[in-house]
Amino acid sequence: MLLSKLIPAAALILTASTPLHSNLSEDVCELTKDHTQFAFSLYPTIDAAGSNVVFSPYSISSCLSMVFLGARGDTESQMQKALHLEVDRKNIAKTSFSLSQSLLPTKSDDKSYTLNIANAVWVDQGTFLLADFRYAIEEQFKSKLGKINFAMSANAVSTINDWISQQTQGKIADLLSPNDVSDQTRLVLTNAVYFQGKWTSPFDPKSTQDWPFHSTPDTSTPVKMLHQTMTVPYYENELIQSVALPFSGLASGGGSLAFVVLIPKSADNFTAMFNELPNQFDEWLSFLSPTEVDLKLPKFTMNCRYSLNDALQQLGMEDAFDSNANLMGIDGLRDLFLNKVLHQAYFALDENGVTAAASTAASMNIKSSLQKAPPVKMIADHPFLFFIVDLKSQEMLFMGKVVQPGVQQ
Repeated sequence: MLLSKLIPAAALILTASTPLHSNLSEDVCELTKDHTQFAFSLYPTIDAAGSNVVFSPYSISSCLSMVFLGARGDTESQMQKALHLEVDRKNIAKTSFSLSQSLLPTKSDDKSYTLNIANAVWVDQGTFLLADFRYAIEEQFKSKLGKINFAMSANAVSTINDWISQQTQGKIADLLSPNDVSDQTRLVLTNAVYFQGKWTSPFDPKSTQDWPFHSTPDTSTPVKMLHQTMTVPYYENELIQSVALPFSGLASGGGSLAFVVLIPKSADNFTAMFNELPNQFDEWLSFLSPTEVDLKLPKFTMNCRYSLNDALQQLGMEDAFDSNANLMGIDGLRDLFLNKVLHQAYFALDENGVTAAASTAASMNIKSSLQKAPPVKMIADHPFLFFIVDLKSQEMLFMGKVVQPGVQQ
């Protein structure tokens, strides 16, 4: 999101276990639920028929939560509703940091997944931040705070993009363009997430084969299909099949990160499956249990970029984008509004695992401007949803839809 005084950027990127929240705080558990509900409400606003989708609800939520800390009045209530935030505002910053720490891999495992989560706030040289806002951003969110001259837009954009690129291992290199900031920009808030994980049970490249993928019931395209029979967390009902492919390593919070696939048993029931998600997703994850699965899964790479202004306004965040914006909790003045909210996500899946990255930016402008049985067959040969989830906290780092597998840059 870009604010004429504020711009954030975010990037993001599961072994399997039954979700357990026993050693997570009540606020952390609530925040994961808030993020999940936000993901399911945002998805329809950015989905397009026939197109792949990938985004990081974690990155977007983290970035906008920093903006929310400065919102007051109707702007605050609209953002709270749009973001599904039920955690008390005074606890959001420290809870967000606690959640991020719980997702990081344990330091003792050098074969674990890689997860980098970083926040930065870029402030125009002439802008003063209120002490409370600055404390929450620096000391609780643990964000980098950098001074910058937005009037020199090319240099400002280069500085911010270089930081995002460094945090995402070069996968998100140009989130911002020079016309995204100006001499009216006062703040840019950014969040970046990078994830790289190896399957606990890698796929044998020799088993990868061409297989028809039915993007629609009437069309098919040959794709490279991974194939393996393995024991993994699995669940099915009359509507869906779901499998969780664990990544090596254990999270600091005691959970494990996994790539979760949800596929309708009938290609005609994709919409019906999605409509069940807001109420059933947590339950479906809790029902996952070790099962021998004969799995076929397509290789794919995708890179998606979104301007989220319209999407967030559809969700009820209207005042924040115009002269009605009340963000005086940031600088003590009612002179800021959200100019742009930008998000980009990269996702690649192959025989070895997943590499994923995401970045979100918001800018503000000044208003004046186990039983042995035959393997279960699961063939992902028609559109499906995917997630990277911590199976303990159920925090969703990435969400996406595969309609056209392959390499898309």
